[in-house]
Amino acid sequence: MVQDLPSLPTTNTTHTTSAARYLLNEQDLRQLGMSGNCTTEEYQTSASSPLVQYSFCSYNISSMAGTELVIELKKFTNFEDLNGTYQYNSLHMFSAQGLISQNTLGDQSRFRVNNENDYGGNLTPPGVYYYHLWITKNLHLIHVTSGGNNKDAGEHVTRAGQMMLSKLEFKLA
Repeated sequence: MVQDLPSLPTTNTTHTTSAARYLLNEQDLRQLGMSGNCTTEEYQTSASSPLVQYSFCSYNISSMAGTELVIELKKFTNFEDLNGTYQYNSLHMFSAQGLISQNTLGDQSRFRVNNENDYGGNLTPPGVYYYHLWITKNLHLIHVTSGGNNKDAGEHVTRAGQMMLSKLEFKLA
């Protein structure tokens, strides 16, 4: 079944429930100066497939030409798979030199920027920055990342992560 996310331009969106309502809405996007689209997919779960829902959003940051912000929101059926995915995604192929902060947005958050010691980091053109923020909350994994030639994009990454985290905390409180 195809259904649009409320208040967001969408493409190829499947039936949506719980996790999708924590995505940024039009008011959030205006505050961040961004525009874009989102896709949400739901999955049949089993012992070998603990991912319930996956949302992917791609935004352009108006004030930063050539800089994109991508948000992934995953919802899992159990904490073991959530934690394993978080550990793998936030540590795999990244060096310690790019770590900006850890545990500042909750029990498990990591914020980092790319550097030459990352896997493939030597192939990144000079002046291109990739910021990554991972946050877990209950059974959700939020991954916000940016890519582009603007060093200030990290602020947008942090603000988008904080907005989504506050929605999760408010809805789950």
